[in-house]
Amino acid sequence: MNLLRKIRIHAVVAVILSTVVLLGSVVLPSERAYADAFIDEVDGAYQKLLDQYTKQYEEDKVEISEEYSWLHAILTGEQEHMARIVDADLAYLTELFDNDYNQLVKRYGSSREYRDKLATYKRQINPDYSTGALWKYKITINRDYSTSTHWKFDNEINPGYSTSTMWKYKNTTNPDYSTSTMWKYKNAVNPNYSTSLMWKLKNESNAHYSTSTMWSYKQGYLKLADARKKIDAILTNGSKDLQETRDQAVTSITKTRQDTVEQLFDLRDKTASAFLATRKDTLASILSIREQHFGSGLEVKPITISFDPIKVLINLKLMSFEQPPVIINGNTLVPMRAIFETLGASIEWDPEQFAVTATKGNQTIYLKIGEKKAQLNGKTIELGVPAQIVNANTMVPVRFISESLGGEVLWDNMTRTVVISR
Repeated sequence: MNLLRKIRIHAVVAVILSTVVLLGSVVLPSERAYADAFIDEVDGAYQKLLDQYTKQYEEDKVEISEEYSWLHAILTGEQEHMARIVDADLAYLTELFDNDYNQLVKRYGSSREYRDKLATYKRQINPDYSTGALWKYKITINRDYSTSTHWKFDNEINPGYSTSTMWKYKNTTNPDYSTSTMWKYKNAVNPNYSTSLMWKLKNESNAHYSTSTMWSYKQGYLKLADARKKIDAILTNGSKDLQETRDQAVTSITKTRQDTVEQLFDLRDKTASAFLATRKDTLASILSIREQHFGSGLEVKPITISFDPIKVLINLKLMSFEQPPVIINGNTLVPMRAIFETLGASIEWDPEQFAVTATKGNQTIYLKIGEKKAQLNGKTIELGVPAQIVNANTMVPVRFISESLGGEVLWDNMTRTVVISR
């Protein structure tokens, strides 16, 4: 065999060997198209998963944020309700005792025997005299007086007061507060947050991400069947993990909200009780001195502080009614005039028909007391419960009225609140 022939044979052998090696790692054109189709399929499956959990997160974020806003509005509204009562009461007591003191001065002021008695009484009824009886009541109800009962409640419901109950709840629900429950949930579904669940799924599904399942398949290190089995398991388990992470986050935040509601509603009630107890002690002290020095007491009007068991929020404003809302057969009824006027409707009452007509823009509602049917722009609507009179107040079903006037109605069972937005 001459040298030229040997060279040719070696060349042919080299070509054959190189072809065999290439066939082990590179697929033919028809197989390449099939491989690309599988890669696209996995991309689509991942994208569907991303869209699903991103959408779920955004919906949860809105709902959780709304629930936080509702509770904050309820508590600040009830605080203002308390403050109005006790502030008006302090003004009433101050005027009552001032007038009484002036009458006593007219009667006993010229007598030296009563000079010290009048001075003692004056100190006790002076809301600005430190250690006086009325001063103690004044500082107890003063939210700006450090360490007062009202100051403590004000701070606990203040989301801007560090370490307060409301501050802790706010941060738990804040997706931008590092390490919070909502922050962890947000990052878990964020494909760009390193080491997150969604980041891992994105990389495993990415044929260009070195060492990933789909990269190994594209390089020919995994057969189609093996790659499909592996990526299916990864995406399925990943979906379960994402759902579990979401459920745990929502459960944790719901528990935090429940604890916050219980703690702050309890503190609200204790604050109101402290106001009344301090008032009682204040009056007992003042009236005892008056009777001891001047022979008789003084008639003082009582006050009560109560909170509606069923609340109504309209555009995050807590409503106050003389007649609280009631629930009848699962339907919440509210005072007609207050709701209509707050929602911007004008009202006409027909005493002969015992019926009301409410108008707002191009919407007209007509309903009669005691009937389970109403008219909305002339169309008959069935009501779950009829409008009715409760303690001389006309009560109407809030959902039908609000939605007919363009409002959205939700029910917050945890705080027993009708939430209306428009």
